[in-house]
Amino acid sequence: MKTKFGIYLEKFMIKNNYTLEYVAKGTESSLSVVGHYRKGIRIPKDDFIERFIEKFISSESEADEIRYIVAYDRTPDLIKKKLEESKVLKEDKQTKIISLPVLGKAAAGLGHANFEDNTRMEILSSVPNVGVPKNAFMVEVTGDSMFPTLSDGDLVIINPLKKEIESIDGKVCVLNYHDQTYIKRVKIKKDEIRLVSDNSDKKRYSDIVISGEDLEYLKCHGSVIESRRKH
Repeated sequence: MKTKFGIYLEKFMIKNNYTLEYVAKGTESSLSVVGHYRKGIRIPKDDFIERFIEKFISSESEADEIRYIVAYDRTPDLIKKKLEESKVLKEDKQTKIISLPVLGKAAAGLGHANFEDNTRMEILSSVPNVGVPKNAFMVEVTGDSMFPTLSDGDLVIINPLKKEIESIDGKVCVLNYHDQTYIKRVKIKKDEIRLVSDNSDKKRYSDIVISGEDLEYLKCHGSVIESRRKH
């Protein structure tokens, strides 16, 4: 069966009248590799996807969609079968069944080196039917600096639409700062942004204060919608 990314890439190339050679050059890849990706017989690696997005994609939402379909392609067939079966289950007015990619870990403490390369899919069998944004994803929490709001090992659902700094004041967000990935509460002041821990032990978890030119190194991946605790 052809991969979802293969279907996407073929349509993308036809729509933009791009040749195989042009895409290969733009992504610094060989013709055979890109050809395999387009035919859907191989799943692209993360470095190819990021080069493809950087070269050809200007929309952040489309970039998130590409990462999502690649995560789906990597999902084992057994889980895919369960996902397809879940589509025919009758939804009541309160709950529904969805699946979301887990894109890595975010530290509630001292920071992780960006999202880790451990993408997987999680099936959530009961989510309040209030609407999960398109391209939402999950992140695993490590550390206890956000306790009691979040605990080590929690899976949090991220709304990728909430990225603008002005819209996330007071919210718990997944952020990247100087190549480290954090999950912190954002506090915005006139001349600075603070990444704040909910843990009351401020000696261990002091605020991360960002101001001036350092603000350009801060990127928000989205805000937390809810958490799922592993038992």
